[in-house]
Amino acid sequence: MSKYDDLFTAAANEDSVFIDKGALDPLTEPDEIIARDPKEAELASILNGVNEGYLPPTVSIHGPPGTGKTLTTRRVCREFASRHSDCAVEYVNLKECRTLFSAANEILLEVAGERKKAYEGLDGIFEGIWTTLEEYPEYTILLLDEVDHIKHDSNYDVSDFFYRLLRGEGKLKRDITLSAWLISNQLIDVDLRLDSRVESAMGEESVYFGPYDMGRLDKLLHPRLEQGFRDGAVPDEVRSYGIREASKRWGDARKTISLFRNAGELANERGQARITKACIDDSLDATNKEATLEKLKALPYNCLVVLSGMAFWRDKATGEIAKSVTTSEIVDATERIRPESALGERAVRDVLRELETIGLVNTWIESRGQGGRVKKCETTFDPEWIGQALDQLKE
Repeated sequence: MSKYDDLFTAAANEDSVFIDKGALDPLTEPDEIIARDPKEAELASILNGVNEGYLPPTVSIHGPPGTGKTLTTRRVCREFASRHSDCAVEYVNLKECRTLFSAANEILLEVAGERKKAYEGLDGIFEGIWTTLEEYPEYTILLLDEVDHIKHDSNYDVSDFFYRLLRGEGKLKRDITLSAWLISNQLIDVDLRLDSRVESAMGEESVYFGPYDMGRLDKLLHPRLEQGFRDGAVPDEVRSYGIREASKRWGDARKTISLFRNAGELANERGQARITKACIDDSLDATNKEATLEKLKALPYNCLVVLSGMAFWRDKATGEIAKSVTTSEIVDATERIRPESALGERAVRDVLRELETIGLVNTWIESRGQGGRVKKCETTFDPEWIGQALDQLKE
């Protein structure tokens, strides 16, 4: 036997609380969609427009991360297309696209299996898209995930991009019926700051995926925990406690699955046969940071701009990030950090309202006597995490 045989034998845990740890991988798709029946019905209602000769030009699918938006929408659309020969579905994730050109090229790659060179521009890409879709069934549903990452760049305009997608000459000339389903992490609606000519061409259909409550999380987690852990490894009271805390903090299915996996790993490290509330509590802190970083990375671009503006200011005495800032200071910071992405006072207030809704910031009005009143805000988490999230996005 080599030293590695001894190494692997020593590392093996015959008394592990896990029986199938892979079942606790939050990225593993379940066989069935659980606890989203009403949303599946909403999506099916929109899709059944095909039977009446109509699909909306766009559909907004929005809500916080970890609420089943992508999984449910993609599954329902594909199941529908498998039963309707006149309908096709294509899925494109735009998260890694840094320019509008790369976003269009990602769509072309999905439908045609090729990319265009830079010198061919958006005209060349869309010509390739329309040429390919001309051979598709009568209706094409294009699922655009992480659509928040589409933004103005130095060469192209977001409004022009979507105008080409919805009303492009090549599309109209070929009489192509394309329905773009925009999947976003925004809470209120999918707001891409488009001009009026594009907004008028978009559909009004919208499906909101809210955070999971305790009952839905319990229903969703049950088969995962049953498959992932040995019998008796997760006592009922501990399972209820963990799910209750997860629903209060996040309402995020992926983070809740990770919470129980991390708690199981802690139980193994401590030589315990069962997960305890202490394992859950210790895992909550680690998972909370992980969850917050993931939530930050999934935010729309303007939200990241505002948070960067909040983290810009430092306390002169300590050198640490200022605990609270005013909206005017955020506006000033966005102009200094990246002038081309600077936001006005009204836009900052709108973004802060959205960030407060999802629990990432607190805001209040502070009176300054004769100096009037100002709106101040602070993050609900360690503001140093903003920089960490941005660094991870750059990677």
